[in-house]
Amino acid sequence: MDLERMRRRLRLRDLETLVSVVRAGAMRKAAVSLHASQPAVSRAIQDLESALDLPLLERGRRGVQPTPFGETLARRSEALLDELSSILRELAHQADPE
Repeated sequence: MDLERMRRRLRLRDLETLVSVVRAGAMRKAAVSLHASQPAVSRAIQDLESALDLPLLERGRRGVQPTPFGETLARRSEALLDELSSILRELAHQADPE
């Protein structure tokens, strides 16, 4: 695995999409919650799978289930996104403390 190449190809928006898909259990439901089209959600997941060269979701008639890779990435991405939100709130407070 070329970790540097993978890191460069990851996008925060795609990680947010994965978290939403795993929570919703379906691409269509995630698309609604993200205010995006279902093809855009599918493409974001495909981009992540391509960047990592790993299967992240098992697709079936009743929706999607995360693979062990997808479960790990979604869990860790959720923590990363929460931390990023915290950082941004702190910066906003520093910029305008009132």
